[in-house]
Amino acid sequence: MMSSIKILAVIVTYSPEISLLRKTTNFLSKQVDSILLYDNNSQNFKDIASIQLPQNVTIHSCPINKGLPVHYNAAIQYGQENGFDYLLILDQDSSFDDNFLTEYRQNISDDSICLVPLLVHSNKSYNDFYPTKINGKTEPVASSINSGTFLNLKKLPPQIRFDEDLFIDCVDFDFFGKLRKFGFKVLRVNSAKLHISLGNINRFGPFFLYNYSPFRLEKQIRDRIIFIRKHLFSPFAIWLAAFTLFCNAKAVLFEKNRIEKFKAIVKGFAKGLVAKKTRP
Repeated sequence: MMSSIKILAVIVTYSPEISLLRKTTNFLSKQVDSILLYDNNSQNFKDIASIQLPQNVTIHSCPINKGLPVHYNAAIQYGQENGFDYLLILDQDSSFDDNFLTEYRQNISDDSICLVPLLVHSNKSYNDFYPTKINGKTEPVASSINSGTFLNLKKLPPQIRFDEDLFIDCVDFDFFGKLRKFGFKVLRVNSAKLHISLGNINRFGPFFLYNYSPFRLEKQIRDRIIFIRKHLFSPFAIWLAAFTLFCNAKAVLFEKNRIEKFKAIVKGFAKGLVAKKTRP
């Protein structure tokens, strides 16, 4: 290990690309103390189980797809009960530079509860159109995505957990909102680059299309409706509602499988409206 801090990593999988998962776990196993891999009933779980994983990787197989927050909270509990200092959250399809964790370790600060990476989108056109403004090697930010979050488990109070009403979308919005509410600071390390993909982006005239699957669209809309209901009339909820309408219109008008995606959007909207919700 590169320093005395004890790091736990968590990856939640659902039918992942096996070669990328193998590469990520093999590299990460040399950088952290332990890795928890939670699988959400992947169609290719036999392939996942057949990977010769490093000894510090533990696979937990779930018989149903429970989404992300349940497993993130389980990792937090495991990390706090077993003396880990930090939890690193990663998506199954995110990749990072070799110096990723080195940069995190060098920028750990008592002033912040977590570090987040500089996001680099795999689609160059999208990345160039929405460039990230950088001010220095590190800078405070309001929020980020789940993947790449490096969370201080010693500082995290029991009142702050991931919202298990949600499945996959808005999980990050909700969590970082709780951190801000409690007055915690989030620091972005601009030298720690995380390479991410948003759906399967392509350009259609002036628009970027995300090309999410109908399954993902349904879960996305459901989660966004739940989030909007919880934070009704807040400026961000109003923006999210408008943005969601815009993205749904693009999907139905310009993407492939429009009928299936329209049905998924309607189903997700209905499920979001009737879903029970806890307090924000």
